[in-house]
Amino acid sequence: MRREIAYNDLDRSSPVTAEESLFIARLKANEDAAYDELVRTYNASIFHVAYRMLNDSAEASDVVQEIFLKVFRNINGFKGESALKTWIFRIAFSEILNRLRWWKRRYRYSTVSLDDSPNGNGNGLHVADSKPTPEEVLQSKEQENAIQQALLKLSSDHRSIVVLRDIEGFSYCEIADVLGISIGTVKSRLARARGDLKQSLMRYLSVQRLHER
Repeated sequence: MRREIAYNDLDRSSPVTAEESLFIARLKANEDAAYDELVRTYNASIFHVAYRMLNDSAEASDVVQEIFLKVFRNINGFKGESALKTWIFRIAFSEILNRLRWWKRRYRYSTVSLDDSPNGNGNGLHVADSKPTPEEVLQSKEQENAIQQALLKLSSDHRSIVVLRDIEGFSYCEIADVLGISIGTVKSRLARARGDLKQSLMRYLSVQRLHER
């Protein structure tokens, strides 16, 4: 069953800053420029989180649109009792996890395409300014594939924390607020998830070394 959340009850942590309060007032006044600024600020990070969780660029793009619709529809009920970022990402994870549960009932994860990546250019890793060789491009794609496949082996609870902490750079406190769990739980889940990721990636590196011999 799809989990529905009263989004206006999600803002429970530290209050917003004075500057953020002014921005929220602009959003509540339906100012188009404020909506555009909100999308510019959060679109990329929400998309990357959605992609890492769902393993599908098209699905990630679709759920990002749903997330912003929910944010816009519920902004008037935002009480300012938490940072706007926290409130937005709690909505984001609610929608992403609902989509993940729905998707898991219908499909199994397939191996991610080497041409698919969070930034849509076929290469999820940053490269130097100099033009990479075809071999370097292939290696980067293979590494990106290995990281994504290792993430997909984690439970959704553990994957959420790794994505927020190690990919998006959220603090422990922010993660706890976004996911509605204690900081201690964040730390324990992160430690276990990192251990599982390390094992998966070590197996990948071992296979790569065998192929290079």
